[in-house]
Amino acid sequence: MYQQSLINPVRDIVSIQGSFLNSKALEDRKSLGQFFTGLVVSDYMASLIERPDEKTVRLLDAGAGTGILTASAALHCLKIGCESVHAVLYELDEKALPALEQTLHIIRRIFHSRQASFTCEIYCEDFVLARPDKNSNAQPFDVAVINPPYFKYNVKSSPYAKATADLYHGDPNIYASFMAVVMACLKSSGQMITITPRSFTNGLYFKGFRSYLLAASSLESVHIFKHRDKVFKDTTSSVLQENIICRFKKGGRTKNVTVRSSDCDADIQNGTKEMYPAALIIDVSSLQNMIRIPESAYEADILQQAEKFETTFQDAGYFISTGRIVEHRTREYITENTGAANAVPLYRPHNVTPLLATWTGGHKKDVSFMLSNGHEKHTMKNGTYVLLKRLSSKDEKRRLVAAVHLAEMHDCHLIGFGNKTNYIGLRGEVLSSEEAYGLAAVFNSSFMDRYFRSISGNTQVNATEIRVMKFPSRKQVKEIGERLQRMTLVKTDEFDSIVHPILGVTNGQAGNSRAS
Repeated sequence: MYQQSLINPVRDIVSIQGSFLNSKALEDRKSLGQFFTGLVVSDYMASLIERPDEKTVRLLDAGAGTGILTASAALHCLKIGCESVHAVLYELDEKALPALEQTLHIIRRIFHSRQASFTCEIYCEDFVLARPDKNSNAQPFDVAVINPPYFKYNVKSSPYAKATADLYHGDPNIYASFMAVVMACLKSSGQMITITPRSFTNGLYFKGFRSYLLAASSLESVHIFKHRDKVFKDTTSSVLQENIICRFKKGGRTKNVTVRSSDCDADIQNGTKEMYPAALIIDVSSLQNMIRIPESAYEADILQQAEKFETTFQDAGYFISTGRIVEHRTREYITENTGAANAVPLYRPHNVTPLLATWTGGHKKDVSFMLSNGHEKHTMKNGTYVLLKRLSSKDEKRRLVAAVHLAEMHDCHLIGFGNKTNYIGLRGEVLSSEEAYGLAAVFNSSFMDRYFRSISGNTQVNATEIRVMKFPSRKQVKEIGERLQRMTLVKTDEFDSIVHPILGVTNGQAGNSRAS
């Protein structure tokens, strides 16, 4: 652990945080989007700070909580030879201020014992709405270390959207607003170290934010946790997102990005470490500017192989959409009577199994959708599609599960797909059965599943990410489908033996994609 000689004061700081957590109701923390950083993680984040050139280091902590990140960052600055640190802390929660002041008092005492200077300012106000970067008298910061709050907001009605409209447009999350304003507060070559959900690295909602962030800074390093529920100090809160620690440098342009990976916070110092070309991590081939994060050298090699595909899913001519039926909005038209007249099968996730979609009406979860009162608009023309599950978990064995739906499966002119499934077809053409089987096999292959995991940390399989995925040609897809249709029975573990040779890919080899 860092600062071994200061272990007792550090324990005091941890104790302060623990007492505050015990006194704060879970619902109160949720209302403010609070997730508290533990000592191991905060010390690790601080260790990523490179010594600034300035005599006095200006440190920003937006969403300071009880001050553990400021403590770790300030003590690390002291360790690497910085004799003066001035910290500016923003914390909206008035109940946290006494604990925060206690923490800062301990830091001040430690600095004084080392003949060094620690000064600070606390602002009990909303950091994003305050926009300190717009204060003409404010000095920019050398370093920012933050664990911002997490909650969604509406771009049309939220004051946060208006407050950051000069930086980016989009409908993301308060944590992205914090990151954007913090970046605006840094001086040139300033460092921003963050722990946030991974969701900003891809997806349509964060597109504008990514464009701003990557134009203003360079991504220097990423640390990804393989288990999403073993990172934060507050173990009573449910964490559904993958979390990553990132280091950005304002105005920088790096050739390589360091990617570290560990199971959880306990082994954060013993995880893997690789360095990759920035072009492999940041995809500038589309307007999405997605950030891909391979958890291992094997995934990086798969990413490198996928880059050699000659097209993308969308450019190959395919479309993907989310199923039209939102069950909680159309509940009155959904019936468990699967033999009801004037009703069509409604496909749910349980109907989507590797390769072939099945709806017999005999499964306990099978339902039908009634065609009445104009609700036919929620259905699709019965045809050949590939269904792709939308919902998955990082801890599930597979992220991608695809199945073929053939028109002849049902004697009806319309069909229902729920919004927990995606459906895939061919733009302007009817999808043939051979091409449908080929598509399903490609998505069910180990290669494509691992490729998708490296570009998306979301629990949902969103159409946006699928559209821009590098993808094999239609000719290859059809060839795979033809092979499958000639086989009498295909087991799920046989997809790779068919798909991989035709695509010219392997399951990945460590080291092939590392930076030289």
